[in-house]
Amino acid sequence: MGYVGEPFDHDVFLSYSHGDVDGTGQSKLKQWSQAFARELESEFRAHPSFGKTFSLFLDDHHRPAQSLDPMAPLTAQLQGDIEKAAVLAVLMSPQYLASKWCADERDWWCQQQQQLGIAADGRIAVARIWPTTDAWPDALVDSRKQPLVGFGFYDRTQAELLPQPYEWPEPSPTSRDPFRKELLTLVGWIGLKLTELKKRSDERKKSAQAAERLKASCGQVVYLHGRVSDTRDWEEAAQTLTGSGLTVFPSEPDPVAHDPQKLQELRQRRVEIMSGCDALLLMGGGDARAVDADLVVVGRQDRNSARSISNMPLPCALLDSTGGPIATPQRKLAARSLNVEWIDATENPWTPKVQNWLQVSGGACRL
Repeated sequence: MGYVGEPFDHDVFLSYSHGDVDGTGQSKLKQWSQAFARELESEFRAHPSFGKTFSLFLDDHHRPAQSLDPMAPLTAQLQGDIEKAAVLAVLMSPQYLASKWCADERDWWCQQQQQLGIAADGRIAVARIWPTTDAWPDALVDSRKQPLVGFGFYDRTQAELLPQPYEWPEPSPTSRDPFRKELLTLVGWIGLKLTELKKRSDERKKSAQAAERLKASCGQVVYLHGRVSDTRDWEEAAQTLTGSGLTVFPSEPDPVAHDPQKLQELRQRRVEIMSGCDALLLMGGGDARAVDADLVVVGRQDRNSARSISNMPLPCALLDSTGGPIATPQRKLAARSLNVEWIDATENPWTPKVQNWLQVSGGACRL
């Protein structure tokens, strides 16, 4: 497992052509490319943000976990490893464009990103190591068929006379500018993308953990918001929820406050308690305007404040115990746009609907 983490095993997969025109298994292009890979990995491992966690997959890597297994089927193994890479790094050359293996690697990677539902845009790093004249494949061009800008590793001003990449035939730890400067620029850009992907990965892990916690439902903590004018309905709902195995807070409906300072204090206490709860339920009484206000103020503003404190999902639903007067299509649509589920509690038993909502939402808030 690399720096980014699930669903990726490797941070970078390096796709390149061996340029083996003689069929010997060796070439100067392969020599340069593998030395480039060593320098790329060395720079990432020297970086304090990545260090030992960074994982670069190379077909001939010295670490078995980051290389091909000589005792396993080549195609299936290569396909599996490239699909598990967060970033695809391409060493662009005429040989790369002509390689069927390189085309397969690129296609496998792109197809897997679609299955994962993660946009591939911005996750392909192209290192231009040799001038090219042939058209680039669709994955490496923009909407106007313009090639990705990429990173230049040869002198374009002398490309016709000296097309070889910098530090030909083999970069080394002593290689300096312009090779080193361009390499560090490449590391910087890939590093930014890896950091962004890791953040998303960590958020998914938190949501998954919250989902597992909520699936059990029993013993989970729910904030039941209601107004003092609906005390009777609130108490009945709280008792019913408690009877189903949930812990309900607060101990009473919110009091009415008109003084701005007291109103602010009331909201602060509400947010503080909500931040420690697993879910938020809004009591939907007969006052339509009060329901609208609670949807916006509590279901949106206070909920976001609570989530910013806990850094955890806080799924929200409106418990409709009234029906008709408030259950209009427009109000349901407005609730949906605020990511507030609508639960019909006009008929008993309604607690199974709450339990099902907790299991389905699982803390995976869509805000």
